[in-house]
Amino acid sequence: MSEQNNKENETERLSLRIEGMHCATCVATIEKALLQQNGVAKASVNLLEEKATIDFVPNKVKREDLEAAVASTGYTPRRAAMTLTLSPTPRSDEWSYIKEKVADIAGVLSVTEHIMSGRLTIEYDEVLVTLKIVRNQLKTIGFDIVAEMDTDIDREAMTRKVEIRYYSLRLTFAVIFTLPIVVISFFPWLIIPYLPPGITPIMILFLLTTPVQFFGGYPFYKSALNAARHGKTNMDTLIMLGTSVAYFYSVAATFLLPGQEVFYGSAAMLLSFILLGRTLEAIAKGRTSQAIRALMDLQPKTAVVIRNGEEITIPTEDVEVEDRLLIRPGAQVPVDGYVIEGQSSVNEAMITGESIPVSKKVDDEVVGGTINETGILVIEATRVGSDTVLAQIITMVEEAQTHKPPIQRKADAIAEKFVPFIILLSAIVFSVWFALITYTPWYPGLSWIAALGFSIAVLVAACPCALGLATPAALMVGIGRGAQLGILIKTGEGLEVIPQVDTMVFDKTGTLTTGKPTVTDIIPAGEIDSREALTLIATAEKYSEHPLANAIVQYAEENNIQFLEIDDFDSFTGKGVKASITGFTIAVGNDTFMQENEIDTGELEPHLAQLQKDGKTTIFAAKDGTLLALIAVADTLKPNSALAIEKLQKLNIDVVMLTGDKQRTAEAIGRQVGITEIIAEVLPADKAQQIQNLQTKNHTVAMTGDGINDAPALAQADVGIALGSGTDVSVEAGDIVLVRDNLLDVVTAVQLGKKTVSKIRQGFFWALIYNILLLPIAAGALYPYVHLRPEWAALAMALSSVSVVTNALLLQRFKKHPK
Repeated sequence: MSEQNNKENETERLSLRIEGMHCATCVATIEKALLQQNGVAKASVNLLEEKATIDFVPNKVKREDLEAAVASTGYTPRRAAMTLTLSPTPRSDEWSYIKEKVADIAGVLSVTEHIMSGRLTIEYDEVLVTLKIVRNQLKTIGFDIVAEMDTDIDREAMTRKVEIRYYSLRLTFAVIFTLPIVVISFFPWLIIPYLPPGITPIMILFLLTTPVQFFGGYPFYKSALNAARHGKTNMDTLIMLGTSVAYFYSVAATFLLPGQEVFYGSAAMLLSFILLGRTLEAIAKGRTSQAIRALMDLQPKTAVVIRNGEEITIPTEDVEVEDRLLIRPGAQVPVDGYVIEGQSSVNEAMITGESIPVSKKVDDEVVGGTINETGILVIEATRVGSDTVLAQIITMVEEAQTHKPPIQRKADAIAEKFVPFIILLSAIVFSVWFALITYTPWYPGLSWIAALGFSIAVLVAACPCALGLATPAALMVGIGRGAQLGILIKTGEGLEVIPQVDTMVFDKTGTLTTGKPTVTDIIPAGEIDSREALTLIATAEKYSEHPLANAIVQYAEENNIQFLEIDDFDSFTGKGVKASITGFTIAVGNDTFMQENEIDTGELEPHLAQLQKDGKTTIFAAKDGTLLALIAVADTLKPNSALAIEKLQKLNIDVVMLTGDKQRTAEAIGRQVGITEIIAEVLPADKAQQIQNLQTKNHTVAMTGDGINDAPALAQADVGIALGSGTDVSVEAGDIVLVRDNLLDVVTAVQLGKKTVSKIRQGFFWALIYNILLLPIAAGALYPYVHLRPEWAALAMALSSVSVVTNALLLQRFKKHPK
């Protein structure tokens, strides 16, 4: 019964695109509406991506209910759509059957035919439906796709371009009218000689301001009235109120209260400055997602497949596992696979962040999106579609950008109450100034219109937008930049904690070290040549299955040793091996094995203690009963381990080694890398407890491990950093995944995290300082020494949002390992 209940309460994730959001108030309103739906477990709205990510129980709430919840707040849910041109062009009587077959695909929400153009528009769930699925379904009924329009990438870029054009058009229109309005407002005598009788400069201002008010201000009226219809307020509510009060009062003054001061110039300049801010903001917001779009653009549109000996160019999404692909010099690798023919250098910078091309030969793995530089390669596809490394990176980055760290949730909570507070404050400011001007002798030169001016200034100076943009702007740029450098940040929470980390814990095997034994020393006895000794020892070990024997054989192969013929071979479990080679008897094993065979090892005993002190495993070899050589094998350090530890320590982070190895071996590795705090002989199941022990001592702990054996410890740490392999980034554990197996990227991740959180805090600081300082000034607290007119308050408000996003964009300049 409990299993059935669990199944019924299993959640699914839905991404919902939303139009019309401009500030943190919009975000808070939509999240609140979604969370009120029965069956919604979690809802997170990203202002910059204009997307809601919702975890919901399908048995309790449907997609249509969630879209209706968003629509009820005054915003527009937008479905993903693709428009396809079919071949052959369907006859009129075939359309209903085509629509029926496409509608049968799980995740297709609606299908619309365009009979005259032979096109099909499909609205779909991005999680469930891909172009490949649709194409395969159409092929079953004899149709194919010859052209595709409006892919998700293109559509997002197009949406941003449309938004920029939309605001630019209104800005241009507003400026054309506002310039003469400003001139006439300050120098009315310039046009008086040219006016017909009965027409005043103020009437001309009315005629010029009205188009600005209603065409330039249309986006704000639409958004504010839409929200009002649903009992909500947003940033546009403040803009609409401020400009409308200024405009409609001026109209009344023009026709009903002649002689009174008017605010036509203020209203027009208000809208012009706000439209300028929105235009600049749209441009800046477009740039924040450049990194993710660059990743999406890495996959080529087509691939050259070898079938039946012929080269065929097909769409990349049609490539199947086990297909053979031809990759010419300069071409991008379409999907993941391994080399079956050829040799070349492949530039993997776009995936790993490593600028030096990597040599590829037969059996080496290649990753989709990388560039073949020199030779011709033939590869066999192993991962296609959403299973490729590139697709996983894009998914991970997109999901990370929807995560909200705690600091953003606080901002959303402030923004939710912000607009009603500002409306109330504006009313209070008007009332107080009206009372001071009317009933006290303190401001004899002011009329009640000045009170109206202060009230309008408060409405338009307030800016919750900057608060709402501070976190998502920095997160989007920081996470995108990380992806370009081979650092995949999975959660905003992990990123926010990084600057607080004071202790970095490293697993030893496979993290600080290569994870496989390697020959480090060969010390021959007497006058014996070390190469000759290695030849005999490696030949004797060739048929052994022991890991140390494999290490010796591999070392010999790397040094181009020619193996000899073996006449006889015996293995002695836990001790060593004996082999007859070209008439000699070669014994290879531990010191006990040597004693049993009465071989004197005294000559090389002085070396033994030092090698064992360094944590190395020692192996003796003898030839016909006489000592031949001493070999040391160890799990060697990765190239940059010591440098990475040194850099972390310079960042005032304590470094701890956590390992299941013996204390002596661990201390030897610790000495080589510069780690003094070592926790050794820990079972894998107990590593998480050791992390917890450090946390109970008030340490903020980051853990770096391989993501599989260390998963519990990574999950327990405040920040988990998992090492990928370049060809596999599907690591469940950890807040951060490093694409390359390079510990210097741990340093980069820490530095990038600190920079990103610094940008978030700077954004919040300026947003809060702006509102804290400007609102009292706008309210007239420093009058008559400082008087902030409504139009200049609007300019300051518009520029505050732009400055927050522009500051976040500076993260794109972040370099690896800055000094």
